[in-house]
Amino acid sequence: MTTHEDATRFCAHLVDGRPCDNMAATHDGGQLGHPFRAELPRPGPVLGPFAGNGAHPPEEEGHRRSLLFRPASAIKIKPVRWLWDTTPEGAPPTSHGRIPMYSLAIAAGGPGIGKSQYAVWMVARITTGTLSGELWGKPRGVIYAAAEDSWAMTIAPRLIAAGANMDLVWHVSVRDDEQAYARLTLPLDTSLLGQEAERYSVALLVMDPLLSYIDKGINDYRAAEVRQALEPLVAAADRHHFTILGLAHFTKAGGADPLSRIAGSGAFGQLIRCLIAFAKEEGEDGADSRFVMSLEKNNLGRLGLPSYEYVIQPVTVPTEEGPSYVSRFVLGDETTTSVREVMRDEAVPTGDRAESDEIRMWLRDYLTDLGGSAENSDVMKDAQKLGYSRSSVYRAKTKLRLVTRPRGFGKGKTSDWYLPEAAPSDHDEGSSDTR
Repeated sequence: MTTHEDATRFCAHLVDGRPCDNMAATHDGGQLGHPFRAELPRPGPVLGPFAGNGAHPPEEEGHRRSLLFRPASAIKIKPVRWLWDTTPEGAPPTSHGRIPMYSLAIAAGGPGIGKSQYAVWMVARITTGTLSGELWGKPRGVIYAAAEDSWAMTIAPRLIAAGANMDLVWHVSVRDDEQAYARLTLPLDTSLLGQEAERYSVALLVMDPLLSYIDKGINDYRAAEVRQALEPLVAAADRHHFTILGLAHFTKAGGADPLSRIAGSGAFGQLIRCLIAFAKEEGEDGADSRFVMSLEKNNLGRLGLPSYEYVIQPVTVPTEEGPSYVSRFVLGDETTTSVREVMRDEAVPTGDRAESDEIRMWLRDYLTDLGGSAENSDVMKDAQKLGYSRSSVYRAKTKLRLVTRPRGFGKGKTSDWYLPEAAPSDHDEGSSDTR
């Protein structure tokens, strides 16, 4: 039963820098364990539009809503802390941060592309303290919520194959006296999830796939409804100090923008702080295909960071009942090819792809005939004579992974394009650019 004293207590938890300010009587006992404070003292005489006209200000009429102001000088400035940071030696600190802590990150791609194996790779490194970033050398716990894969036959063997500390990976289930088959549901279980994450010192919550955990009564095609389900989880991550890695699928329809291809992307647009996208680049006749992973959104850090190649490696894990055949994610080298470029090539009509292959073959032969390199301007002049556009030549350059070497200074500055096998070493010629 709500008492008068309860009714005049207000939520003091900060949301976007200001108190939530809902009354206890209408706050269902406290959202996410928020602290409460007593009723604020009523202000003195009000000057302004209510003065001298006989009207009463809203506060005197029983309204509890108020605006609270504080100067920007009172806000403590903090740097972004990165869960995953690939900054190379010699570069500015945290300049290659990829997943910010205490935020929502999305890993998205098509089916069978390795998203789940990547999530397991992250789990293994966090639980062993080997993920480059804020938690390097500090093993922490992880909650792994998987709606589509079996723990016994898939998740646990994958964790073993990736080298995870199994004592720090938490499977989560729901016990409800009124529901025999209750399952983790957002936003219903958000408060409990946040409290348990803090109790077990969890650094990462994996939800695979994220949309599967949203209440069935919420239409996941309506961005506003999805946001209402996820916003409390994002607030809980910040309050209880854990990061969310949500896995998502690409839709079949759409353009070359990875963010627009995510199922439920209308809701994710403003909520997520980073998007890690996955794609498979097919080689000619299906040969020489490769997997590519790119950071396609990074609200709190730099965009344009290098992409990575990766492989999905088969692994056999022994069990008491026989071998379990699973796979693991292996991070490869940096690449200049992005997921966006792979998706753009996939969207090109078949006839245009044939033309693209033709230009690529021409460019390779052209450079080979000249000893492996040529000046950029000469390449473009000769390509134009054949009717090839600049953009198509640059795409062919990227596909061939040509190396660019600048030459000269000022107005006379130019560049040479080299086949990878013909490029001089960095030691001899300075820095390279393969863009």
